[in-house]
Amino acid sequence: MKPKRNRGKGRNLISRNPSRRPYGATVGVLLGSSNRFGFEGETCLLVQDDLIVRLIPRVRKEGEFEVQGFSAVVEGFSTAAEAEQAGLKMALSILWTSVSMECPVRLEYHTPLPSIVYDRTRSRGLTLSGTAHAILTTPARAIVDILDQVFSSNTPINPKLLVSMELFAGARLETTERARFIGLVSALEPLAEQRSLDPNVKRFIRETIKSLGNRSDINDDLYPSLKGRLNELVRESVTQAILRLVKNHLRGDSYAIERIKEAYSIRSKILHEGSTDADLNQKSAEIQGIIRRIYASFIGRDLRV
Repeated sequence: MKPKRNRGKGRNLISRNPSRRPYGATVGVLLGSSNRFGFEGETCLLVQDDLIVRLIPRVRKEGEFEVQGFSAVVEGFSTAAEAEQAGLKMALSILWTSVSMECPVRLEYHTPLPSIVYDRTRSRGLTLSGTAHAILTTPARAIVDILDQVFSSNTPINPKLLVSMELFAGARLETTERARFIGLVSALEPLAEQRSLDPNVKRFIRETIKSLGNRSDINDDLYPSLKGRLNELVRESVTQAILRLVKNHLRGDSYAIERIKEAYSIRSKILHEGSTDADLNQKSAEIQGIIRRIYASFIGRDLRV
């Protein structure tokens, strides 16, 4: 990272005068068994001079097992709205790092959004402001560089991309092949924007719904369901929208398109027939690689791995 003038001056002001920029945000992260973040102790990230950004390692008990994780803390905002946006940006940055470095993570939160905004002047029992010590290993420095690609950029927060990447990152922590495969394939759905079909198709659907209402031999309880399903036909299917998404972001890669099409067929059989596939693990790896490339296209950055 390039050196900046007066590095740390803004952070010192934030630490000494919490009432001027009282708001912060924190993002909880759980790590997979192949933890590649490489942080030893609490770490202050030198990413922006006018913010305090820290990673605080923690261990949580789940039965007989210990689960590693960390809290990403961002401080130095004059309004709660600014802190919320920074927290979401940090969540997106962590997910991008997970995707780029192929290190599975899961965001941990029990609120509507994956970041918690707080007023550090009113906190009790936990001090989140101030300076922090840091021991950065070589892998950790690479992690910081990747995280900073998004956090310090002008990349806008895309809520659909955030949901998609969260589903993708969490799916890789699933312990069974089928659960992992379904999670990976489903991760693309938030990004799929279903287009309306041709006006002639819409006209046909409206006429069909009208004729349906004139039928006396159809049960009244069934009519709302049939009408709703017919209305859905005015838009392309989710699968069609996803295939177009792959085509647009991977420049018409025919191999990737065929793999995604096959994956949705397998997912449908798993969910509706309870079946499986002998090569599910290999196909999960293929789908994972395709989705990572799509995310890189959205973010506008190269994958690390």
